[in-house]
Amino acid sequence: MTFQPHWLDDEEQHLWRLMLAASTKISRTIDDRLQAGSGLSSPEFSVLVSLSEADGRVLRLRELCENLGWDRSRASHQVTRMEKRGLVTKEKCPGDARGVLVTITDEGMSRLEAAAPDHVETVRRLVFDHLNEKRRAQLLEVLTEVVEADNFPASQS
Repeated sequence: MTFQPHWLDDEEQHLWRLMLAASTKISRTIDDRLQAGSGLSSPEFSVLVSLSEADGRVLRLRELCENLGWDRSRASHQVTRMEKRGLVTKEKCPGDARGVLVTITDEGMSRLEAAAPDHVETVRRLVFDHLNEKRRAQLLEVLTEVVEADNFPASQS
């Protein structure tokens, strides 16, 4: 049995390309602003935010991966680079030789606090300043459906 794609019509294709363009614009603008204002990359900022919101400002690497939606390899490499920059520390979990604890340093917290005001202003200008309450609710509903959809369930053998 051959798979037959259900091609996008012209309107769907246009919408899809707008979604990609919006995503790219948001990512690039945030990256550029973070780098220029604080010297942080978006992945560094994401790690620091996750750690700053954690109890005791420390997370197991596994929990950090879950929070960010990253695989272990990506998170491990990112944390190692950030440790070299003095933004985080990592150490073995007591009683679990395979576990790794990641902690935000004072320097990491300071850099995050310095970057946050411009970051939130950038997000506001890029996204929220263009939306009234009704459009925000609609966008929330659509994006929630996309994220939560199980479009590709595990095949049953």
